[in-house]
Amino acid sequence: MNSFGKVFRITIFGESHGESVGINVDGCPAGLPLKVEDFFEDIERRKGGTQKGTTPRQETDLPIFKSGIFNGFTTGAPITILFENNNTRSTDYHKQRDFPRPGHADFVANKKFGGFEDYRGGGHFSGRLTVALVAAGVIAKKLLKDISVKSKILEIGGLADLEAGLQKAIDAKDSIGGIVECKVQGLPLGLGEHFFDSTESLISHIVFSIPAVKGIEFGAGFSAAKMFGIEHNDSITNSSGITSTNHAGGIVGGITNGNDLIFRVAIKPTSSTPKSQESLNWNTNTVESFSIKGRHDLCIALRVPVVLEAVTAIVLADLMLLENKIPRVFQKQKPIFHITTVAAWEEAQKKGFYEADSLVAEGFIHCSTEAQLTSTLKRYFDHHANLVELVIQPEKLVNPLKFELSNSLNEQFPHVYGAINLDAVIEAVLIGE
Repeated sequence: MNSFGKVFRITIFGESHGESVGINVDGCPAGLPLKVEDFFEDIERRKGGTQKGTTPRQETDLPIFKSGIFNGFTTGAPITILFENNNTRSTDYHKQRDFPRPGHADFVANKKFGGFEDYRGGGHFSGRLTVALVAAGVIAKKLLKDISVKSKILEIGGLADLEAGLQKAIDAKDSIGGIVECKVQGLPLGLGEHFFDSTESLISHIVFSIPAVKGIEFGAGFSAAKMFGIEHNDSITNSSGITSTNHAGGIVGGITNGNDLIFRVAIKPTSSTPKSQESLNWNTNTVESFSIKGRHDLCIALRVPVVLEAVTAIVLADLMLLENKIPRVFQKQKPIFHITTVAAWEEAQKKGFYEADSLVAEGFIHCSTEAQLTSTLKRYFDHHANLVELVIQPEKLVNPLKFELSNSLNEQFPHVYGAINLDAVIEAVLIGE
């Protein structure tokens, strides 16, 4: 159906030309820092209209948080994220409704759902929904921390020269396919189960949710069929399981073996080609020629890498949670104030730091009076209630302390410890941020 995962479980919804598309992520640990800006890089990588060969349809794709996030942190409740559809041209699809488009889900969707399906832009079958997968992948990548998940295009139209492969399609006035590789580094040994929940099975399952994926291979993949056993076997070189070669692609017996996880996917040409095609006309019950109108990718493979990273990260985050390698609750962070000289404050100003409201962004606050310090601390705790205490570290001082924190200040802020030099500069540094 439309859900995937055991502990880190996603549910996808929406249609290409509906009001919005979105994702619900259940099982995400509480206390994970998460803000809109975290999504910008990967969402931008997925967008159409920003590179040669992609659809001219452009959406702002700003994530709208509807649940599961409070004060900039996940709460442990289901996270719901929406992406609005604002740049649609549904009339393109009304005109070609008579013809189920070859290579698309039009025909099977109509038969399965009795004609009630939303056919505009492919509806729920559209690649538009991959923006929701990318959003879930952003969260999964943050959970994986130091585990690197990276994808790249290996070839377009059979050519390693991607520009030449793309030009081949442009010259033919047709669409074209490609191959995308994903590499994961830093995975622990032991993720996955034998048989039905093998790591390859789970990755393959979710990878085929990406529209246009037609094949997948791990490690040596189909080349293994041409190799001798002695050639294909990966010799183990040390007690941590590192091997001299990696024909297995980092998975043996369905379980990660501590080496890089490597796999490749085959992406078919975009089904919506500008060339004239033949298909059944539902109204006349005859096969006729027609051409597809609308805005489409010349090569879908160009937009697949970030989506492939996302779905891979989703599987790995789920497996890591199942093995208790990711905590279910991230501990609240304890920020530390470092006291420096006024000269350091002036140097900070040159770098663009000023008396900002937010200390979280490693800002600098210059406090010259106790009243200003009181106001600063109050604003800090009001905006960052998830933080349990502030620690002033006297050993970090550049100048000797002039006086201890006053009793009145101690009473107002019992979670502040240490001493303050009101003539100095306070540099806020969040541990773990």
